[in-house]
Parts: sequence; C-alpha cells; structure tokens
Amino acid sequence: MSIDAEIIDSGYSTPGLDRALAVLECLAKRSDGLTQTEVAAELGLTANFVFRTTQALTAHGYLIRDQEKRLRLSGKLLQLSQPVLDDVPLAEAALPAMRWLSEQTGEASHLGILVGNEGLVLERVIGTAPIKFYVERGTRFPIHTSGPGKVMLAFMPEAERDAVVAGMSFERFHPWTISNREDFLECLDAVRARGFAVDVGEHLEGHHCLGAPIMGAEGNAIASLWISGPSQRLPEERLAELAPVVKEAGRLASSALRGEFMR
Repeated sequence: MSIDAEIIDSGYSTPGLDRALAVLECLAKRSDGLTQTEVAAELGLTANFVFRTTQALTAHGYLIRDQEKRLRLSGKLLQLSQPVLDDVPLAEAALPAMRWLSEQTGEASHLGILVGNEGLVLERVIGTAPIKFYVERGTRFPIHTSGPGKVMLAFMPEAERDAVVAGMSFERFHPWTISNREDFLECLDAVRARGFAVDVGEHLEGHHCLGAPIMGAEGNAIASLWISGPSQRLPEERLAELAPVVKEAGRLASSALRGEFMR
C-alpha cells in the first residue's frame, strides 16, 4: 500500500515538526483514512511518535478518528487556508451566492482557491437535479484543465500568474487537453476577455464545469465559484447560456466578501 509518503527535512532543526507535517501530508493522500500503524509503516516512524502526534492533532481538531480507528483530515485545514477579508471568511461570504447559483441552474455549485499549482475545493452546495453531481470539499484539481483554475489565473496579477504557470506540468489527460504554456496563456487571455471559463471534459471526460472569479478589494481574483455537471446536462451550448448566471454569482460573492449589499 504505497502512497509515496516521505518526510522532508526543512533544514531548520525541527525534526518533530517535519515529521508531524509528513503525517498530515500522508493522510491527505488517503480519503479513506489510515490507522496509526499504517501511518507509521508508510513514513518509517515509531508507533510511539505517531501515537503522540496524531493524538495532539486530533485534540487540536486537525484529525478525526472513526469507529474503526482510522484517521482522516478534518475540515480545519480548509478553514485555515481560505482568505478572510474584514473578518469575514470566504466560504461564509460566498454561501448565499452559491445557494442562489444552485437554485438558478439546478447544478452543484462549488467554491475553490489556488494552492500552489493546484486548485482546492473549499465548499460545495449540492444541486437540485434528481441525479446529484458534485465534488467533495478538500478535493484538489488541475489548474490547466478546469474552469475555476483558468478563471482564477486569468484574473490574477500578471507576475503572480506567470510564476504559477512557470511551475505547471500541463499533464495531458486527453487529446483535447491544453498541454503547453503558449496555448494556455492564449486561453487565459480569452477567459479574461469574457469573464468566465469552462472545462468540457478536459480532465474527466463527461464532466463539464463553468466558473467565474471572486474578486478581492484590489480587483484581482482570490477564488472561484463554479457549477459542475455531466456533459448531457451541461453541453457547450448550455454552458454559454448559463455563463451570465455564473458571472452574476461571482459578482454577488465578491460583493458579500467586501461587505457590500448583495442584491
């Protein structure tokens, strides 16, 4: 059961912290959780260290332990990672707009941010369609293949955007996936011009999404709000029809985050 876990030495004589962070990263790769014994085996740590570390992380709310004694990450790290503006957490500010978006479209709405060279789902509101289609909180996703990833980069400061793009690998999941820097930058220019971005099965075939930016006070994207659904319900022509609705939801979330009256 290898999950490519490793302990990275920070070089600052903090072995306990380095190993504790390795425990968190190890568990982040297993949504089904791991036992203390499995964590110790993956990382080559003593059972005593893993016991003490996971007990402390559980006490602080970073881990949860189920009835089978399997450990999983809690939602606390997601809470810490989200932007806060004027004491208002991003997810709290965006939820009314997300609920409105799901009501208008019938599809699940999602909220996400960029973490390094990946996107991260912070929150979701399940849609009203009989067959539900949504992405769970804490899920990471490629930037170059996703509507939210593209739209966040398109509305970032240029220097910050270029730094992110420089570190991207452009993994090609399908023949139609954007797989090089030049094409991706051209795509971002088009996204910025129209104010929204789409993913038409560029990562997972049959999965389409449509995203708009959530803008901070300085006029740059700090997050994205989007809908996801099966391609049968969200073909390209339907995505074009819903683009103004998703852009409006992004505007509402941006206004709420800045403490402005929403509607």
